[in-house]
Amino acid sequence: MSGWQILAAGVLLGYLMTEGGEQGQLRIPEESQEMARMRSEAKQRIRRIIYNDDGCGPIWSKDGGNTPQRFLYGPHSRMGAVRGTQVDSVFICSGATHVLNHPSSVAESYADVVDRYDLPGGGFGHFRDNMRALEALGTDAIQLTVDFCRKRRIEVFYSYRINDIHLAFLPVERSTWWREHPEYRMGTAAGITENDASEYPATDPRCWGWASLNFEIPEVREYLLSIIEDVANRYDLDGVEIDYFRAPLFFLPNLELEPATKQQLDILTDFQRQVRLIAVRAGEKRGRPMLVAARVPTTVSRCQYVGIDIERWLKEDLLDVMSLGGGYVPFSMPTAPMVKLGHRYEVPVYPVISASGLRGQYSAIEGWRAAASNMWRAGADGIYLFNHFPNKPSPQFQELGDPQQLATMDKLFAIENDPAGYRGHYVSLVDSSAAVNDVHSYGADIGTMPKSRLLPLTIDASDNGTYVILPIGDDIAAAAADKTLDSAGLKVQLSDSEALDAVEVRLNGKLLTEPDKDTEGGWLTFTPSPSWYRVGENTVSFRLIHPEADADGSVQVSAVEVHVKYHQG
Repeated sequence: MSGWQILAAGVLLGYLMTEGGEQGQLRIPEESQEMARMRSEAKQRIRRIIYNDDGCGPIWSKDGGNTPQRFLYGPHSRMGAVRGTQVDSVFICSGATHVLNHPSSVAESYADVVDRYDLPGGGFGHFRDNMRALEALGTDAIQLTVDFCRKRRIEVFYSYRINDIHLAFLPVERSTWWREHPEYRMGTAAGITENDASEYPATDPRCWGWASLNFEIPEVREYLLSIIEDVANRYDLDGVEIDYFRAPLFFLPNLELEPATKQQLDILTDFQRQVRLIAVRAGEKRGRPMLVAARVPTTVSRCQYVGIDIERWLKEDLLDVMSLGGGYVPFSMPTAPMVKLGHRYEVPVYPVISASGLRGQYSAIEGWRAAASNMWRAGADGIYLFNHFPNKPSPQFQELGDPQQLATMDKLFAIENDPAGYRGHYVSLVDSSAAVNDVHSYGADIGTMPKSRLLPLTIDASDNGTYVILPIGDDIAAAAADKTLDSAGLKVQLSDSEALDAVEVRLNGKLLTEPDKDTEGGWLTFTPSPSWYRVGENTVSFRLIHPEADADGSVQVSAVEVHVKYHQG
């Protein structure tokens, strides 16, 4: 029996001992009562904004991170903009799954891989040179980030991408361990080689999933746990986050578009138990708790589909902090149910907003505010920011973490469209029942979005009425009543500007009339009574009243927006 198998057996035995409590939660006996009390307090601390800084920013650039000063405050810094903001927690991601941004006693760094395999220069060469320069000074990306946060009393976690699949197309992320063990790869079990994978479209998980790790193999889990343990014991962290979302592929059935099995759910639960034990032991050793966080899909069913038994994890006290989703559908993702589930077990929940999910006109700060407003309204404990890397003062860092401050700030609420650019290699693992259940898979936020929450939407002459759900976190009616509201216009964009007179639009059942028409852009702009808006879900319905206006007898709705403006001062 291997060391990790012995450890697992001990964890399982420990979890047979209950501590009671209203939810019947369980705990590991190795954690002292005092440490459990301190951990309970620590997990409820205020985290207005969690900032995932992706770790590597400055060291990608020539001389960008070869000294502590340049790493923390230089032109490519990802920490300089944090000072004096609403960012209460920094989650530093140091590399991919088995190639790291920091030196490790159990795994390779990017610098090691670049040297060993003589990879091309450019960014990878800079990466190596900067890492080696920091190592010569006795420091690294994690240590510098920890020091920065300690000085400012900012919480700091290590964020570990447990099955990052960038290595499918980035050779620098292919460690020697991965290269020497093809039997550990999902593609090997599925009979898919790298050459085979290129034949699949990017929307098929086999296109990139061939390179991911197969969690059914004990040696895979043991190796990843050794990396986590090395980090937990080396750095003065407040916690470790296991990022199950980048990418959410752990078991072979998902590669074949089938759900994980009960046995596979048990495997991943045991893995998470061992993560908890690593954190408990590190905390007891230093006399201060180390929290455990996880980033997971946004619904219980999607978690189970990939092998995450999320309610069991909560019941067994395997999580202290939970973050939701990829942030690719930040306006519309179903946040409230998972927030309620987390709170039932006294675990704070942080929905993710990614810059990758706010593009075009929605990348303006008004779009970010609207997404955050929706999340706060759903009961979130704070906002988790991803793929947002400012190197100068950022309104996102200054505003999104305070719902009261946000309440009277201008916003742009919208419904996400589904351009192919969002899909890429993060596309979904959709099961065969998806179409039957009218579930749409959208980018990395796999299978969580009903079609009524996404665009484009086709209005067909044969339909009696077609609708979409538009979440609005602001109380527009109340703002109008207390005279803080300036305006709240509703805009609809149609695919065919010739159909502007052919479509009837209703807001929560109220007929919208006398729109302004932009024939060049295909926009209808309405001015509803503020009292017609609801806090939360709003239904915007459409009916084609003159089908002859369109040659195909149908029209597509490509955008639905509400522009909310407040009186300032």
